[in-house]
Amino acid sequence: MSKPFPLQTLLDLAHTHSDSAAAQLGILNKHNREMEERLQLLLEYRREYTANLTRMATGGISSVDWCNFREFIEKIDAAIVQQNQAVEQARNNVLAGQHHWHAQQRKVKSFDTLAERHRQVELKRESVQEQKEQDEFALRSFHGRRLAMG
Repeated sequence: MSKPFPLQTLLDLAHTHSDSAAAQLGILNKHNREMEERLQLLLEYRREYTANLTRMATGGISSVDWCNFREFIEKIDAAIVQQNQAVEQARNNVLAGQHHWHAQQRKVKSFDTLAERHRQVELKRESVQEQKEQDEFALRSFHGRRLAMG
């Protein structure tokens, strides 16, 4: 009978950590996409608002409306700057999550390699034991026939 892999608990734990890191990376990727989508919405909103102002300006625009437009554009620009920072942070988090997941994958691979080596050693040990038992059986059988023949 083969011996169990002595590091099986660590292998199982490495698989659990790898699965957890993969799930976390999925969450980080989703958050990154959401941050990029918000940025695109802000940029599109700014373009639309600017296009509306351009249309309005062709017919003339009051100074109050112009000031309101400038203030609003400044607020949108500030939101765009803030969202760019959020996108950059989300991208950095994704990169960190990828590095963490890759590190966990390397651990799993290392333990899998050790487990495979253990399995190969055990198979060889079992094969040697089986061959030894067959040789002993053959030797007893041979001696038994010799004694019977006299």
